[in-house]
Amino acid sequence: MKALRAVSLANAVVMLLAVLWGAWVTSSDSGDGCGASWPLCKGTFMPEWDYAAIVEFGHRVVSALAGLLSVIVLVWIFRALPAQLRLKRLAFGTFFFVVLQGALGAAAVLWPQPDLVMALHFGFSLLCFTFALLVTVALGRLDEAARPAPGPVSGPSGLSAGGAPLPAAPGLRAQIWGLAVYTYLVIYLGAYVRHLGASLACTGWPLCNGELIPTLYGPVGANFAHRLGAALAVILIVRLWWTARQAADRPDLRRGAAWALVLMLAQVASGALFPLGYLNLLTQLLHTGLIAGFWGVLSYLCYLTLPEEREAVAVSA
Repeated sequence: MKALRAVSLANAVVMLLAVLWGAWVTSSDSGDGCGASWPLCKGTFMPEWDYAAIVEFGHRVVSALAGLLSVIVLVWIFRALPAQLRLKRLAFGTFFFVVLQGALGAAAVLWPQPDLVMALHFGFSLLCFTFALLVTVALGRLDEAARPAPGPVSGPSGLSAGGAPLPAAPGLRAQIWGLAVYTYLVIYLGAYVRHLGASLACTGWPLCNGELIPTLYGPVGANFAHRLGAALAVILIVRLWWTARQAADRPDLRRGAAWALVLMLAQVASGALFPLGYLNLLTQLLHTGLIAGFWGVLSYLCYLTLPEEREAVAVSA
């Protein structure tokens, strides 16, 4: 089991690297660095390298490595843990979204896509990272469940004596899943703003171009809509954090909600740097990294609210 967890963790790390590298490609306008050629770069494996080609081809190499690791983890889990249905679904989800993301990336190279479609590329890359992360988490929970429990009382991780997570209150579960759906849409809108080249459509912060309510169409409208969406997301996360504080029997949910709040506030602060004159590669990578971290924590919270899987029995690998 330890070896499988190590490979799964490596897969999650590579997925995160692919997310950040993809942001590097977009932020540096290197999407055409390899020309209209895929999977080759400028029609060959060894083209004349320039900055854009190195960035774009490097992203392809990292994505290919993520795909390879996803296949290894998927096959390993299906062979070593055939009874773990949820784990198999998560591993298959990782593989599925890696393939989907790769196909979308190839289509963007061979057939130019509109900004609305290109924004999906970032959303799918986040889902790749999410599923890879949750596979690692699920393997850790299996390992924890296999250890002898000292008694019937839940430990600090929010597990019962049998290793299953204690059920979350229905209201808290609904808040977590609703927030996940909503923030995914806000993240997609942010990716659209970046692909549209509208990151500086609103100057100044928190006002947009000195106005409380600016133009509500075009690049300014897209940027302003993303700001409003992020502001509402902060309010919803504060509400989730406050609700989770009342769940005395689920310290894992309380910690996760606190981390989600911290990461969201940090993400909003990093986004505020753009209209204040600090739009550069470093701040954009910081913003993307905080998005990935926040989304990973929120996805983990969703996982923690899933019902117990009754038939699963851990098998050593």
